[in-house]
Amino acid sequence: MGYKSGSGLPVKEIVFGISNTIFLLMGLAVFIVGVYLKVSRSVYTELLDSREFETGTALCVSAGIIVVVVSLIGFWGLWMKSKFILSLYFFSVLIIFCLEIAAGIIAYIYRNKIEEIIEEDLRTGLKDTKRRIAWDTVQEKYECCGVHNYTDWMGVYDVNVPSSIPDSCCGYPDCGESGSMAAWRIGCVEDAKDWLKENYLLLGLVCVVIGAIHECKTEGQGYQ
Repeated sequence: MGYKSGSGLPVKEIVFGISNTIFLLMGLAVFIVGVYLKVSRSVYTELLDSREFETGTALCVSAGIIVVVVSLIGFWGLWMKSKFILSLYFFSVLIIFCLEIAAGIIAYIYRNKIEEIIEEDLRTGLKDTKRRIAWDTVQEKYECCGVHNYTDWMGVYDVNVPSSIPDSCCGYPDCGESGSMAAWRIGCVEDAKDWLKENYLLLGLVCVVIGAIHECKTEGQGYQ
């Protein structure tokens, strides 16, 4: 016979209810972080076209939704006192753990390839006219020009006038015709690196830590 609290409920049920509430809040946190990473400074996600980052954020969003659903299943199983539902709940937690660790591993594996991925995507974006709006937004906002400097645009922005650069490289109308004389001297690659590194770190940290907590929770509760 299990211990009971002053309210008459078994202590084990109270502990389960509290931990499952935390589990639910964690699921919401994972979902919110995933969505935030998806939409924050989205101009960079358009410019970089990093599939690895998209995969990681998608895993976090998916895991967050699943966690919320599984938490509700846990409350339902507790209410019904159903061992079958609770077994399904714990099995689902294990799956969630694997999903979140996978998201964290993606962030960890690609941490050293970030610079290579960024430079490749940015250089490809210079030649892609569909990304010109994104480039203009980044250059105007961060007062930078090209990948490393204004010379990256030469012969790319306007093949008929090789020395021309986008007006967004210097901040006022028709300034691009002046080329290097008016251009901002720093490239956009460093800010892009900082942004992606910060987001990969946040993504990996949240998913791995919460995934580990889920695993400990599963091993420690063993609800009967």
